[in-house]
Amino acid sequence: MSRVETGVGVLDKAMAILRAFSRGDVDLSPREVAGRTGIALPTVYRLMGALVEHGMLEKSGGRYRLGISLLHLGGRVAEGMEIRRQVLPHLEWLSGGTEENAELHIRRREARVPIELVRSAQNLRPIVELGEPIPLHLGAAGKVLLAWLPDERRDALARASAERFRDESEFDSETLRALLSKIRTVGWVATDGERSAGVAAIAAPIFGADGGVAGAMVLSAPSVRLPARQRRKFVPLVREAASRASRDLGYVGEPPAGVTA
Repeated sequence: MSRVETGVGVLDKAMAILRAFSRGDVDLSPREVAGRTGIALPTVYRLMGALVEHGMLEKSGGRYRLGISLLHLGGRVAEGMEIRRQVLPHLEWLSGGTEENAELHIRRREARVPIELVRSAQNLRPIVELGEPIPLHLGAAGKVLLAWLPDERRDALARASAERFRDESEFDSETLRALLSKIRTVGWVATDGERSAGVAAIAAPIFGADGGVAGAMVLSAPSVRLPARQRRKFVPLVREAASRASRDLGYVGEPPAGVTA
């Protein structure tokens, strides 16, 4: 079978082994895999053993089948694609009503990741890299993604984020807890220059069908275009976009009552 060649030999061979199962076979022997891939049999044995250790393959007797780790990864991909599809119209509505960046962020362990974006048409706008891990304990989106978690889980993830994304600022867990409690009450948060100098943001939670926070609806703009007066105008729009997205994801509860300030 044809193989994609990236120049990273071990990776290319490992991927070729996984693709050998794409013909609908439930399980294969190393000799069958070697025949399909053209990889030497001793190398196939070695790499298939390593893939078993990582959960990419499962071994039963002398035969192998695809492992549960691939199912988990596939589920993560499907989850991300579904929420992007559901939320995109609301990002477009928010960006259209504000002429600023509208973003969807989700949590991945101790980081947050922007996975969808509708860019502002204005020349001066924040730079957003889709898929790039960003600190969870800093910025409006991260605080929204932390605020509704159980206390122990929330505190552990905030500490892990501060450890992973070290900077010159001091991590103050008590101040963060107090702020997250306020966010749960009002239903939104705004930050200015907290993670990136000159960039301000407003975020509100997007709830999923299970009642948990599935993502953060974010409006980001240069700080000069998002002073307090403009926040009073845009906060209701961010919250409305988040509420509409939550309903499309199957959420049937009521969002936090909130205030606009």
